Amino acid sequence: MPFEGSSNVRSGGKRMTVTSSVKSAEEFKVLLADLTGLTGSLSDDVTVALEKLLTTVGPATSVDRQKVQSIFYGRLNQKLTLNKAATANLYSKAAKVGVTFNYPTKKAISWAIDTLNAKDLEVILTSAWPGHAQHSVGLEELHPVSHEQTKKALQLEAVKPSKLRKAHSRQVVDDVLNAAAGPLVWSVWEPRNLHQYFQEQTGGVPYTGEYLQDLQLQSPQLFNRDHALAATFVGSRDASKDYKSLRAELTTWLSSEYSKLNNYGFLSVIIDAQEIQEAWQLACDLVLYGEHFIESPVKNMFFRWREVMRETMEHLPHIDAEKAQFELANEGYTYRDQFVLVDESGKQQRLVLLMQKNQRDETPVPCPACRSSEIAGNSYPTLGVKSWECSNVLCPERSIYNRGKRYSFKALLSQAAIEHPSNEIPVESVRRWQRDVLPFKTDGEILHMLVSHYSMVGDGAFFYNVPEQADQEIRAQGRHYTLVTRGVAAADTDRFWTSPLFHRFSSVPSSPIKVDHDEPTAPLKAQPDWQVLQGDSVQVLAEMPPDSVDRAITSPPYFNAREYSQWPNLYCYLHDMQAIAREVFRVLKPGAVYAYNIFDTFDNERIITFSDMGKKRISLSAWTVDAFRRVGFTLRGNLVWDKGEIHGKRGFNSGNFSPFYQSPFNCWEHVLLFQKPGGRNDDLNTDLLENSRSVARIHPVVKIIRGENRHGHTAPFPQELPERLLEGLPQGALVLDPFGGSGTTARAALQAGCRSVIIEQDESYVALSRRLIEEHQNGMATSQGTLFI
Repeated sequence: MPFEGSSNVRSGGKRMTVTSSVKSAEEFKVLLADLTGLTGSLSDDVTVALEKLLTTVGPATSVDRQKVQSIFYGRLNQKLTLNKAATANLYSKAAKVGVTFNYPTKKAISWAIDTLNAKDLEVILTSAWPGHAQHSVGLEELHPVSHEQTKKALQLEAVKPSKLRKAHSRQVVDDVLNAAAGPLVWSVWEPRNLHQYFQEQTGGVPYTGEYLQDLQLQSPQLFNRDHALAATFVGSRDASKDYKSLRAELTTWLSSEYSKLNNYGFLSVIIDAQEIQEAWQLACDLVLYGEHFIESPVKNMFFRWREVMRETMEHLPHIDAEKAQFELANEGYTYRDQFVLVDESGKQQRLVLLMQKNQRDETPVPCPACRSSEIAGNSYPTLGVKSWECSNVLCPERSIYNRGKRYSFKALLSQAAIEHPSNEIPVESVRRWQRDVLPFKTDGEILHMLVSHYSMVGDGAFFYNVPEQADQEIRAQGRHYTLVTRGVAAADTDRFWTSPLFHRFSSVPSSPIKVDHDEPTAPLKAQPDWQVLQGDSVQVLAEMPPDSVDRAITSPPYFNAREYSQWPNLYCYLHDMQAIAREVFRVLKPGAVYAYNIFDTFDNERIITFSDMGKKRISLSAWTVDAFRRVGFTLRGNLVWDKGEIHGKRGFNSGNFSPFYQSPFNCWEHVLLFQKPGGRNDDLNTDLLENSRSVARIHPVVKIIRGENRHGHTAPFPQELPERLLEGLPQGALVLDPFGGSGTTARAALQAGCRSVIIEQDESYVALSRRLIEEHQNGMATSQGTLFI
């Protein structure tokens, strides 16, 4: 007999619900059609799965129609995010009076709204926001969607899909109906019975009730957290070591810790910028080594080395493919963040590097939603992190177009950190560390942050070479601490710096440009106040005589960050930047400085894979330091450009006050100060190099006004920055900018009484820079004339 549904009747003034049952796949289909209003057909595999479920678990005998509707439409609301506005309204009301909710509370609030459960919402808010009633916060005031609206939204998706790429290419009515079968199954039968059924049906361990507990019984190695955090201090006891010895010691430590660190564990290097002379050189080298020290032929479809080699060789035909060995992948830690801590005067005190171990792990992980081990695993959301896709056709979390739920153990671990109350990080700590440039207090506070932000209660943490005062400040926090002295024996890590990785971009051009520099070139003969030269920087610089420029200042294009800065892959970009740096090195006077503003971007290097899985934080600064060192430059320091508060507030922690989710706003950029060796001991660079361990807080250029770029260039840097980088130069000194852009460096040079030569390849930017420089020069003349009068 078909499912008759239920009706509400009144008896003695009370509302009662008539119940019924689902005894066959046909009755289930009738109910599904009634609740969705869709006329599609269920696939054979869904029908077979339903019949097997009915045979093994048994029919649902006491089906409460009202309860089924609430849960079923609630799950659809989650899939379609139909109550996004309602929940945002509640959070906005709360934020206005200083009330915030943690992730578990937000999850409970969303479910109460999606299921139209006013009673549950009241209970949650009474606990999390005792004064909510005074602010008219309740289910009625939030205006969530009704069951009928949910039903109509589902029907619309079936005929006009809004979340599907190439929506016109296929009909999705049947997909939407089949995707709705899972949520209905989990609304009709008890979830506990279904969990047990799917877990045991597909060969999982016996069901205990807790997903992570069952998973731990099945795969205990996944949960080993005895070495989940490692950190080392580099300070006074290392100051007397020569640079190569210290680097070898620390790269050996990085390699050793990788083998000990639990997967998805964190590693940190804390460098005392006052004690370690080459602090920034060391920071860059450790990031570069840490991310690439494992060299092996990866037997996986995502490693596209043949395409990488082809693209690179087309751009750089003189690269020696035999030495480059493109078939070898370079892997290691994942670079996560870098904090700069400063004193009251703006002097850099500590550099805190943060990396994470994300090692590919093929251990099967059952679906957290339905507990089924009927899974497929052929994808990686990010490099090193394996994801799985649930193949259970009755899983409640299939997408609206009937794709299986994707998940990874790393995400499950992060979720576990959220849901365990003891892991919650104090609000003041989250706010204190939300920017990556901040005041330095104590080394103990740094350790306290690393523990609470990047490990869980019960984890093992290993701290190396901890200063005595920091040792005394460490709080228990429910972790297991081990204090260790870092070993000094160094393995053969020097080979890394001559490995095939660097042969893929760093080489001497096969046909170096030859120019007779006996006679000064025409552009420099007249020695005008400024010149904007159009063309490729390597070609234009080749026309300039050697040892003729007093200082170079630039902000180069960032790898694939703008429409005008596109390269096939990172190797091609680094080669081109190095080729220009080689010419800049030649034209600089001995002892002159090259100030190089660069930002660590988030993109795909395109040296492993071309898909979104390759997107990551790219340490352009670390690559730059290595490439420029091979040209002959010496890194003298890094003037940190602090751009101030971030306006967007996106990408921080998504409102989660728990470990693994704390990702500070990237508020600063590097201004790497390279020096050409040699020259007499003069005072030209003293002022600038004294600032090489400082922080300059300068607001970026506001170029977008009411949606329009009023500046003309998509990535200008503020004039105040090159003005600061010109300190110490005498009147008439010659300044070079090989990436002229909108002429900011030239305008700053005029302001400082210096001459300038800027090079720009784009014709429109050449015109823009000439116009802006002329306007600035005319403005200076007018100002001086007014003062004279």
